[in-house]
Amino acid sequence: MQSPDEKHPVCWSCEKQPATERYVHPKLGEWVCATCLDRLEVHDAYQHQFLDMLELERQERYDEVLACIDEFLAANRHRDHDQWLARSVARDRTMVLFEAERYAEAEKAWEAWAQLGFPNVTDRWFNASVKASILQALGRHQEALAAYEEAFSHQDPRYASAIPYYLPRLVELSENLGQPVDEKWRSVAEAGAEDFAVEMPARETLGESMRALAEMTQGMPSKREREWKARQGGGAGGDAP
Repeated sequence: MQSPDEKHPVCWSCEKQPATERYVHPKLGEWVCATCLDRLEVHDAYQHQFLDMLELERQERYDEVLACIDEFLAANRHRDHDQWLARSVARDRTMVLFEAERYAEAEKAWEAWAQLGFPNVTDRWFNASVKASILQALGRHQEALAAYEEAFSHQDPRYASAIPYYLPRLVELSENLGQPVDEKWRSVAEAGAEDFAVEMPARETLGESMRALAEMTQGMPSKREREWKARQGGGAGGDAP
């Protein structure tokens, strides 16, 4: 084991623990702590195996995909210090079962996924979007909207740039019940527009305005990205974090 040089006294990844290990990746080599090294290497390995699982899924060999997922978790559980892998596996099990149209099983898998908690609000929103899809497939449309609205009620200004992306789902779920989007979501949509420094589009209905905002902001830099570029002197120095 080598010691980190003086330029990397703190872990490159978490920026908290002492950097004691070298993480090597194509075009990247950084000093990290032992915990982050486990996380990064497990992430890389899972992403690599995921390509094989996608091929099995395309062939509709769903039980084999589920077996691969479970085997990977069993082999790497001891390195999953922050439950990133457990959450990823629970998510992917849910998605595979949904793709296989095994909706009752997918709902149970979703429950196991939700019990692991959410690192941030966007993870919560995505989780609720998947749940809504499962409930819709089971014909429980009112529950689908309620589940999504409950999750979307959790807001964090640090993730306002993600709001427009999730608005069309809210519109769709409302329309499936033959009702307009509740006006209580207007201020949330406006917060998303503000993050991109644009005006909320004026349309005949709130739902149409939300869809227009989602389309307008695709590919636009968020507030965080604009601030990062400003600190880098107009964008020099690489991609935004």
